[in-house]
Amino acid sequence: MRSYATRHAGDGQTKLLIDPGHNRTRLGGPDAPLDPRESIPAVVDVLEAQAGAPGLQFLDRRGETVPW
Repeated sequence: MRSYATRHAGDGQTKLLIDPGHNRTRLGGPDAPLDPRESIPAVVDVLEAQAGAPGLQFLDRRGETVPW
């Protein structure tokens, strides 16, 4: 993603990587602490809040920066 963002740095597009957290899905398993019905609306809120922000960001479902 960093390479892609570097190659397209001047396009003015928003580029986001989102960590939705450990959700109860087939991948996350039945013991995961988050229900997707709760975490996905938070992810959508982050997407909407970041719309139009240029560059690349790696954020969690609360909109906080995730360290690379």
